[in-house]
Amino acid sequence: MDKQYYPVEIEEKWVKIWAERKVSNKESDDSFSQVIPPPNVTGTLHMGHSFQYAIMDFYTRYHHMSGKDSYWQVGSDHAGIATQMVVENNLAKKDISRLDLGREKFLKEVWSWKEFSEEKITSQIKRLGNTVDWDKYRFTLDEGCNEAVIKAFVELHRKNKIYRGYRLVNWDPSLKTAVSDLEVVRQEKDGLIWHIKYPIENSDKFVTVATTRPETMFGDMAVAVNPTDERYKDIIGSNIILPFVGRKIPVIADEYVDMEFGTGCLKITPGHDFNDYEIGKKYSLHEIDGEVQVSDTASDFQPINIFNEDAWSNDNVPEPFSNLDRFKVRKLVLEELKGLNLLEKEEKHHISVPRGERSNIVIEPRLSYQWYVKTKDMASRANDAVNSGEIKFHPENWIKTYFNWMDNIEDWCISRQIWWGHRIPAWYDEDSNVYVGYSEKEVRQHYKLSDEVLTQDEDVLDTWFSSSLWPFASLGWPNETEDYKKHFPTSLLVTGFDIIFFWVARMMMMSLEFTNHIPFKDVYVTGLIRDENGQKMSKSKGNVIDPLDLIYGITQDDLVKKRTDNLMQEGIAQKIERKTRNQFPKGIESYGTDALRMTFFSLATHTKDISFELGRLKGYRNFCTKIWNAARFINGYPDCNDLFEPKTDTDKWIKDEFDKIRAQIQKNIEDYRLDFAINEVYEFFWSKFCDVYIEECKKSGETANLRPMLKEILVMMHPFAPFITEEIHTLLFESQIID
Repeated sequence: MDKQYYPVEIEEKWVKIWAERKVSNKESDDSFSQVIPPPNVTGTLHMGHSFQYAIMDFYTRYHHMSGKDSYWQVGSDHAGIATQMVVENNLAKKDISRLDLGREKFLKEVWSWKEFSEEKITSQIKRLGNTVDWDKYRFTLDEGCNEAVIKAFVELHRKNKIYRGYRLVNWDPSLKTAVSDLEVVRQEKDGLIWHIKYPIENSDKFVTVATTRPETMFGDMAVAVNPTDERYKDIIGSNIILPFVGRKIPVIADEYVDMEFGTGCLKITPGHDFNDYEIGKKYSLHEIDGEVQVSDTASDFQPINIFNEDAWSNDNVPEPFSNLDRFKVRKLVLEELKGLNLLEKEEKHHISVPRGERSNIVIEPRLSYQWYVKTKDMASRANDAVNSGEIKFHPENWIKTYFNWMDNIEDWCISRQIWWGHRIPAWYDEDSNVYVGYSEKEVRQHYKLSDEVLTQDEDVLDTWFSSSLWPFASLGWPNETEDYKKHFPTSLLVTGFDIIFFWVARMMMMSLEFTNHIPFKDVYVTGLIRDENGQKMSKSKGNVIDPLDLIYGITQDDLVKKRTDNLMQEGIAQKIERKTRNQFPKGIESYGTDALRMTFFSLATHTKDISFELGRLKGYRNFCTKIWNAARFINGYPDCNDLFEPKTDTDKWIKDEFDKIRAQIQKNIEDYRLDFAINEVYEFFWSKFCDVYIEECKKSGETANLRPMLKEILVMMHPFAPFITEEIHTLLFESQIID
């Protein structure tokens, strides 16, 4: 053994060995399986990935050592919007847009990026020492996953569980696509609210409405008041003349209106506000010859759309307000209202602005045709699985969050107006009739079409649709593969709390729908690793820390410099090359993967937010050195027993302490408390084994049990620190812990 502990040299040796190794106990009927939360091919892995992968690798090794056939499915996600954004941004630097290239050429650019990013991601996963079978790597756009996605879509449609509808969605004007509610970030800020006077028909009186969005008044279809509000009882049923437009809109009474907010009069703009949309649908508001009517017939509801896809005013907006950016419309509206003496006042007001999580652009509620999955029945089945205990959350408090989402679930918008992804398997004829099938040929056969001209839908599926199939599609479904039969349902899912609804709940719904099985038995919900400012790590924010930088010993000053130079935002194309083994001559300290893993385990508490501390990493680097030095000392006593045979009271004491701590650690592992477990490991090895037992053996000269005791400890510690334990075990005992 070297005098000093050099983690980089040790780890890079074992990385090469483990990358070729296939860990399996195929003779065992007892299976442990899990699927990787597939990383997006948008760049490289960040700390959150490596945190979760450390936990997953821990349980793979732990269960394998317990005799189970342990399987960890590896792969990556095409990440539709996120990846397309990266490629479009790269092209923009060359003054090229995707529209310049066209769909086919643009997708070639994205596939090229995918290969580039995927190579970096897989090299990182390998460098972290993760125990996966690389021959079974999957990608959410590979041929097998594509088959699964198309089958899922077509089957749901033919069961009447997928439909196409014209509804209000969160629209990102920058990306020009619908986005999920959970992809919208609320920005709380101080803003303004304007009080606008709307003239009452056949009267010289006005109704004053208060609004934070005067630019949407062109889409107003009613003014609502509370039916118990004495101030407005006399005008319920009257018409308002909408300024600039001249449209007659009714005054309606609805208990939804908060009498204390603003003036107690609420402008109803169903085409650009989700709450207004529900009120408009309730009264089936529709316009006939410049007058909005109320109806009892649901099909009469026709909201007015006043913005196009980039949030500029369209032809439903009169001159001089048409063909302008929405915020320019606001400015002009306020100027014109002042000129007509219809702007009563403006006040400071706290507002919540919806922004796209990826684009940071203000989201615009917008009417558009989209594809939807009916989710209520599917959610009910998933809820039953949680209530019955078939699926358990760890910690249990996340069940409440799960039900908060699932009990209020709406139909799932699954279409996106981008090019990168699974293209929707729907075709339209010249009369806009829609046909869904596995291919154009199958569509013609199924619907008995012959000479009709058919055009495939331009949209692609939401990334979460394909990833919701991941636990079974990645194992071979819809085909009955050996992996699918052996390892599905999976045993464990390790994931962050921020995607419980995004991903976890949807996997549960889709798995029960298509396989009649739960997708996993245990859900280990982790917190999120934040940067030094408490911000979620994100490539778009430029605050991502590459775990390999920490492994190779890049300092905090180096990390700050990388951010200052704007290099973190380069993602995969960083200008500072990662330090390699050749740059680490003996004498230069690096932290190593084992120290990083143990740091992660110590942070695996039940808190939502995790602050990564470099000092803790240094502490576990010192702990690895302690392990190495203890092993070097014990290696000096080659004539020890093969098995532990207690002779002295100190021998009996350490064996008793070891048995107790091993049982406690095992309980912590099974309770998904790796933070407790690593603390027990640290305390036992440093304080009891080294500081007491080894020192007593030195004094007494009774060293016969040092090696067998160390061997048992190394095996216990292996899932926590696989590199150093495997290296020492091989050097001292000439065998691998996991072969």
